[in-house]
Parts: sequence; structure tokens; C-alpha cells
Amino acid sequence: MKILKTILVYLWSPFANLLWYAHTVIMATLSLVLWPLDKSGEMQHWCARWWCRLIAWSIFADIHVHGVEKLSAQQNYVYMANHASLIDTPALFAYLPYQFRIMAKKHLFYIPFMGWHLWTAGNFPIDQSDARKTARSLKAVIEGIRAGKSLAVFPEGTRSPDGQLQEFKQGAFKIAMRAGVPIVPVTIIGTSKLLPKGSLAPRPGRVDVVIGTPIETRQYHEKQLSELIAATRQVIEATLQAGWSDQKLTGAVVVEDK
Repeated sequence: MKILKTILVYLWSPFANLLWYAHTVIMATLSLVLWPLDKSGEMQHWCARWWCRLIAWSIFADIHVHGVEKLSAQQNYVYMANHASLIDTPALFAYLPYQFRIMAKKHLFYIPFMGWHLWTAGNFPIDQSDARKTARSLKAVIEGIRAGKSLAVFPEGTRSPDGQLQEFKQGAFKIAMRAGVPIVPVTIIGTSKLLPKGSLAPRPGRVDVVIGTPIETRQYHEKQLSELIAATRQVIEATLQAGWSDQKLTGAVVVEDK
């Protein structure tokens, strides 16, 4: 049975990857068409959400989100999640209940379709051509968060090669502190098994996205940055080690892939 499953995965993977690109073209084009009707980026985020749901369905990823009751529609946040797979981004966009934006290298904003969506949805381009431009880009991110946008980041900076949690970089934590908004630790479980780094053959399976209790950054000053990083990492690491199952919900609100 295991051998048959492996064969089916590799037979389906070319079609899954083709569908991934097709969904990107279709939903990014729709995002561009909707942009003149809504410059706030809300319609574009709706396109991103459905783009990611289509991707999840095409690779048979069964996504469950736990802990949405810990979030408030009246508060914006900086979501910080572990990163082990290309599926992490669809998992966040598809089912987190409130809108957010992301940071990306500026050159990605010029890629056809995906880049067009990044621009029109109001995401944050980071110009890394020199230190002054990078600082200006990060200042725009902080101002955007202060204006009410939420931000989602992977503080590890890159995908983990083995699913284990890597070192957290300081940049996103400084942004959250200077913007004065809470950090939400988000633990993504299962994506490294579905599509590990270096693989192009997505496997079907379950993904759990566990939303932790927001951490109030106003309780920390800049000299306590390492403590804030450690507190965020501790939540994600403990949840990764514990795993997740329906039996652990204890009344938590669950958003499932339907």
C-alpha cells in the first residue's frame, strides 16, 4: 500500500504543480482586474485566500486552523510562523480569519502575475540594494502596521531543511515592537511531510495551523528584544513538539478545509 501511494504521488505531482501555476495566473489576473474597484487591497486578499485554497485542494492538503477565538477583529497583529515548506504560505492565507500583508524582496513585485498581485494588494516591498533603502522600506512597513494593517512573517527567514525550528532573526520583532502591536505565534504542523524543502512532489495529508495567545510587545523595551524572541519561539517550539489532534481542542474554534 505504501509503495502504491508513493507511485500515485509521483504520478499526480506534475498535474499538481501545473494546477499550482494555473491557479496563480487565474487568481492574480482576477486580483489585477479587481484592483481599480478597491484600492484597499481587501478584494486582492480575497483572491489570495482563494488562490491558496485552490492550491490546497489540488494537492489534497487537509488544513485545520485552531485558536481563532484568541484573535480580535478590532486588533491588528504581527503573525510569526515557523517555516518548513512551500505549503506554509497557502496554509496561512487560506484560513487565517483576518486579513494581513506580507513583506517580500522588491524584485519579486515585478514578476508577472504574482508580482502584480503583491503590488495591488498593498504588500510591502523591501529594497535591499543598500542600507538606506532597506531602512526606508522597513519604515514603510512600520507605518503600514501603525495604520492598521496586520503582517505575517516567517522569522526563520528561510525554509527549514528538516522541519526543525531554526534560529529566529531579529528584524520582524523590531518591527512589531516599534509598531506597538502584539505578536501572534503561529505553529504550522505537517507541511514538511507534505512538501519538504527540495521536493517538487506534494503529498496528501493533514496540516494543522495552531494560533497561540498574542504576546503584547508593549511589555518589552528594546533591550529586552532577546526575551521577546525567546517567548515567541518557546510557544512555537512547544506546540511543534506536542503536535496537535482533535482531542486537544478543548473547546477551541476550528476552521477546517471544506
